Amino acid sequence: MGTMYNLDGKLYAADELLIRPDNRAFRYGEGLFETIRLYKGEMPLFDSHWQRLTRSLPILFFNQPTHFTKEYLKKALLQLAQRNNCFDAARVRIMIFKGEGGIWEKPTSGFRYLLQCWPLEQKEININKNGLDIGVFESGRKACDEISNCKTSNYLLYALAAQYAKAQKWNECIVLNQFNRVSDATIANIFFVKNKTIYTPALTEGCIAGVMRTHLLTSLPQNGFSIKEGAFAPEELAEADEIFLTNAMSGLRWVKQWNEKQYTAQFASLIFQQIIKPLFS
Repeated sequence: MGTMYNLDGKLYAADELLIRPDNRAFRYGEGLFETIRLYKGEMPLFDSHWQRLTRSLPILFFNQPTHFTKEYLKKALLQLAQRNNCFDAARVRIMIFKGEGGIWEKPTSGFRYLLQCWPLEQKEININKNGLDIGVFESGRKACDEISNCKTSNYLLYALAAQYAKAQKWNECIVLNQFNRVSDATIANIFFVKNKTIYTPALTEGCIAGVMRTHLLTSLPQNGFSIKEGAFAPEELAEADEIFLTNAMSGLRWVKQWNEKQYTAQFASLIFQQIIKPLFS
């Protein structure tokens, strides 16, 4: 049998369509999602994913069923990975959404979920050999509110920024907030190094509350690094010694160039080897 997905606790073939066209996630982007890296049957940052998901549910007015516990979800994901023959290394995706209905109507269901997983071609997690070339997306801004910290199904701004970056032949794109300060990137949080101190935008700057970001905020000081959260203009990143991007799937990717500025990866390499790689070994 081919690849399967889990919809509300039942398995279906990947090519079997069961979402109605008036679904609220499809119509309005009303939903949440998590993307997790599975390695050798383990999800090292699963607790952080769960915490972010459950913090986000009430913000979007989801009614979490009593049976939908951390243990229930983890078991369902691992069973699906085994069924799809990708237990050793997989990309796992959780989507939470509501049922059907108009914007002023009560949805037919207050909580539905979709679980998917795909095998990873590259099982081991590694830092990128070639640094990224990045730029800034100027055609949209992120709001600085608690919704912006959630991974919602409304990914329009990031999708447009990614298309723009591709057209410019960049590898990634910085997204700014309503105050024209740095928020995050299309699929990652941003860190930069200046004079041996590591900086990253605070959650109040509208960035997504990334699980790898959270892990680094705790682990960096424990490993002798200095880390500060704050509000930063794009010019401050342009003057940095290093820039690197983090997420749960890629771990860490270092930036080589922004405009004419060239960056190194001394701190990025150390952080990857000391903090991120051990998670997946």
